[in-house]
Amino acid sequence: MKTRSLMYLSAFLSVGMALSGCVSAPLAGTKQNQYSHKVISGKKTALGMTASVKRDCTFNSYPYAAVIKQPSHGKVTFEHGTVHVKYDKDSDAYMCSGKPVEGTTVYYTSDPGFTGTDEFTMRLTVLYASSVSDESVTLKVVK
Repeated sequence: MKTRSLMYLSAFLSVGMALSGCVSAPLAGTKQNQYSHKVISGKKTALGMTASVKRDCTFNSYPYAAVIKQPSHGKVTFEHGTVHVKYDKDSDAYMCSGKPVEGTTVYYTSDPGFTGTDEFTMRLTVLYASSVSDESVTLKVVK
C-alpha cells in the first residue's frame, strides 16, 4: 500500500473509532440523571415525557431519544404525541409546563412473567436548547 493510502485509512479508522463512542460514552457537559419506577410485569408503562418547544410553547422538534444501555428483562419504546411536560424553573420553557405540546413519551414493558429489578440508560438530546442528558432508570418490576 502506498503511504498516502495508509494515511487515509488511518484517518478514516480514527474518526470511526471516535464516533463509535458517541452513542454509549458520556459526553462532556452531559447532564446525568437517575430515576426509579415501580412497574407491573408485562404491562406497557409510561415512564416520562420530553418535548422541545419554542418560547411561545409551540412545537419545535422531537427530542432525539435513544437507549444507550438496553434493559436485560424488557424493552423501551419511544412514541410521539401530545404530552404535558413539567419544565425546570430555570428553563426558557418553564411557562409551558403542563400545557399540551407535541413531544415524546418513554415506555417500558418487561418480559412476560419477569419480576425483579431491571435497568436501562437513555440519552435525550434537545437541539433547540442545546441540552443532552443521560437518564439512568432503575425499575422494580412486580406482579
